[in-house]
Amino acid sequence: MSQIDQFLGSLKRSLKAKNILYRDLAETLNLSESSVKRILSSKSLSLERLEEICKATDLSFAEICRNAQFEEEGHVFNLNAEQEFALAENPRLLHYFVLLHEGKKPQKIEKEYELNSTEAKKMQLQLDRLGLIELYPKDRVKILGTGALRFRRDGAVGKAMFTFTKNHYLNYEFNGELDFIRFSLVGLNQKSLNKFKAKIEKMNFEIQEEAKFISDNDKESDDIGILFAFRPWQYSDMGALKKKV
Repeated sequence: MSQIDQFLGSLKRSLKAKNILYRDLAETLNLSESSVKRILSSKSLSLERLEEICKATDLSFAEICRNAQFEEEGHVFNLNAEQEFALAENPRLLHYFVLLHEGKKPQKIEKEYELNSTEAKKMQLQLDRLGLIELYPKDRVKILGTGALRFRRDGAVGKAMFTFTKNHYLNYEFNGELDFIRFSLVGLNQKSLNKFKAKIEKMNFEIQEEAKFISDNDKESDDIGILFAFRPWQYSDMGALKKKV
């Protein structure tokens, strides 16, 4: 994720935090709502236009930069083998750590999940011993790592999550109100795949940013599993006609 994308993401979060809708900003700037959406989605936002937006919304450039939390491209928080093994062995501990990494406070987790303070304390101590968090007075914790949390595909957690996803996630009808699935068989080359992979990575980042905003602002949400994937593959019946060599 480029720093421009991270800055624009911070700007959008700042507008949401102030409950400023695109149509409200459009009216203030004497633009159409579609123009505002295009401006906030493009990488050609001029400094003059940015200054107009800041004045109209009572935001400062410095504030937006502070909230952007700029990270180097591809910077991730990787766990070592011991940490991953301990989390893979204890699904509740894994879930608790993921919630902490997402920015949820221990008190909020106990309030929203079936977890008593005694078990929470034990898990905090275990995460502290593993070097994943630091404990502070009044149940405050600090995550010892920066960047997006990623589990290695060949690590203990990655293997467990991949196996579970492969066996259970797609074994479902996808016909509920919140469900969505699309599948396509297409012909693409490596250059095209790289282009769409970059777009998927950007979309995944935006989804995580949206989830963080919802969590930080105590908004109601549903737990949603999102899977992106592509691979060389041919449906068996689609091989009925063989290509000429």
